[in-house]
Amino acid sequence: MDRTITFPFPLERPHCGVPLANGNFGALVWGKENLCVTINQSDLWDHRNGRLIDSRDRYTNFVEYASVNGCDHGMGKLFHREDLYGSPHRMAVGRFEFTFAPGNCPVTAELDYFSGKLKITLAGGGIIELCLVLKENVLYLDDPGKNITGVILKPASDFPQVSDFLADRGHEKYELLSDGWRIPMPGDPDFTVRAVKTPYGYRVSSNGAGEDSPKESSIAETAKWWNSVFSKVCTITTPDSWWNKFLSFQTWKLAAATAPFGKAAGLQGPWHEEYQEAKWSGDYHFNVNVQMVYGPLCRLGLHEHLLPLFDMIESSAFQESMKHNARSLFGVEDALWQTHAVDDRGIQCGGISCGAVLDPACGAWTALLYEDYFRHTGDKEFLKERAYPYIYGIMRGYEEMLDKDFNIPVAISAEYASSNQNMTTIAGRNPSYQLAAIRRLAATLIEFAQILGVPERPVWRQILAKVPHFTTVGGYDSYARQNEARIAIWENQDLEVCHRHHSHLGCIWPFDSLPEEPSEEIRQVVENSITHWISMGMGKWSEWCMPWAGILYTRTGLNEAPMQLFNMWKDIFVNEGLSVVYLPRMLSLIAHRRHDIAKPKEDHEIMQLDGTGGILDAFIQMFAYTKGSQLHLFKGIPAKWQEFEIRQLRLPGQGLLTASKGKVELDPGAVNWEIRR
Repeated sequence: MDRTITFPFPLERPHCGVPLANGNFGALVWGKENLCVTINQSDLWDHRNGRLIDSRDRYTNFVEYASVNGCDHGMGKLFHREDLYGSPHRMAVGRFEFTFAPGNCPVTAELDYFSGKLKITLAGGGIIELCLVLKENVLYLDDPGKNITGVILKPASDFPQVSDFLADRGHEKYELLSDGWRIPMPGDPDFTVRAVKTPYGYRVSSNGAGEDSPKESSIAETAKWWNSVFSKVCTITTPDSWWNKFLSFQTWKLAAATAPFGKAAGLQGPWHEEYQEAKWSGDYHFNVNVQMVYGPLCRLGLHEHLLPLFDMIESSAFQESMKHNARSLFGVEDALWQTHAVDDRGIQCGGISCGAVLDPACGAWTALLYEDYFRHTGDKEFLKERAYPYIYGIMRGYEEMLDKDFNIPVAISAEYASSNQNMTTIAGRNPSYQLAAIRRLAATLIEFAQILGVPERPVWRQILAKVPHFTTVGGYDSYARQNEARIAIWENQDLEVCHRHHSHLGCIWPFDSLPEEPSEEIRQVVENSITHWISMGMGKWSEWCMPWAGILYTRTGLNEAPMQLFNMWKDIFVNEGLSVVYLPRMLSLIAHRRHDIAKPKEDHEIMQLDGTGGILDAFIQMFAYTKGSQLHLFKGIPAKWQEFEIRQLRLPGQGLLTASKGKVELDPGAVNWEIRR
């Protein structure tokens, strides 16, 4: 991979800028005449008005209601809700604009992946060097030529959308200081950010960080760490130079957002634009988004970047939230129940509803991250103390859902009801998504119990014996003019619309719960399901849906489809600064959020980090993925590609793979894989 990437100015908007971060403190560097630095921080939360499942909301209430009324919209009214306004949310911070003499504007920005330094070249030949250091929330701006003439302060509260949002929430306006501003927080510690003038240039920091720290040693430590990261990270080379550049840059962005010295990364990581309030509260969406952010990290060789997420989940506040939810639903003390969209304490942001509560796959998909970490590190202490207790707790929730015949009486398939507004039901019996999840957890827990030498719960083997791989529904193939069985959303519910959560196909991915050598019956049902899913179209997919779809294509042998999809994706969801954005850039083949597409990008663009993690994972799996004892190579590579390579891919068992069209190298530490091409 190239050592550096260069962006020409002007960089017109924050998310066209260069992202710098240390896993918590984030800066977007952009501008035109001025050099703009948009600041945010992952752990800056207004925690007011969070919600947990009410202790009166027993799961048996929903089962009883469904047995009489079906899973209609009235079921959602069973929840006992506190009358709260608003929800926990991340705070917008603002930006600093560094000014120059007329005509001496920024010309290029060159980011060095191996040192973490960003070099800004000015029209007059001067250089500004930026380095956001590790372990402290500090960004240094070196200006040896004294080119910076001043700083314009632009707190987020000066922008109309944020100002209105703050007023509506009862926030005070940010307090302007001589070199920054203070954000008064009604229920949390106040937050300050400053750009302090120094002999070398400026120090931008939050809450007084860096005042007593040695600058040069912090920068040297940062450079040493980034060099170690990019010396070991997995790299991909395709015949297309644009994709090679883009994938390297997304690796940088993901590594910066999730650095192990920081906090867990939510929807936008440590970055947030200053001109609007945090969309979706800037929270942790556990029904797909967090898992797509973190999904490729072990394979990239960045397993330690998962630790801040695990630290958050295992914090006393987060654990108590999950335990409270499980007690409320089931009256048990040893289960964990993770709701859909939460703050950094595990407390629901927004409403308590069927969609927020009745999706235990939020925990099951997170469990795959714990499993991934153990399989790639072999750390048995981690397995014993962290992975096994979490997976066990999530499984206990599933166990409590099961009836005597091992059915799941009531659950959702992620967001399907919101995709199909004509539906009379919002949930169902035995969603295929949940069946795939519970089978995967059961198989994993049996294996891990054996490794740890602890007793299995008998129910785990009963689940594998009695719970089917999926629920089927009868369909009709209009071309073959015959009936066919395909994977159902839940019992008696076919995929009837274009749906952006590919949840009913979870047995293929992410849960990979089908046998290594499936029966002909399973193969035929999967083939029918994929064909039907394709026929439903992609017009309502968002930026993270397409990478997920690409993985499904790869894993079902449609090797030409991933790149056909991704070449459209890059035009629709990647902006001119190589940032993956949530809203389509234009109304074309995708009509997702079509009423928002035409809004000005200058004050409505939204970046989400799930597209970054998702596309990296999708490309990795195009080259190689594992299934049980099998290593599948090049299943998503188009036939016309003559030159391609993946280097230093981390495999389960701590092995390394380097592979190209003509050569496959597995290091001695690798598992004895059965290689399938």
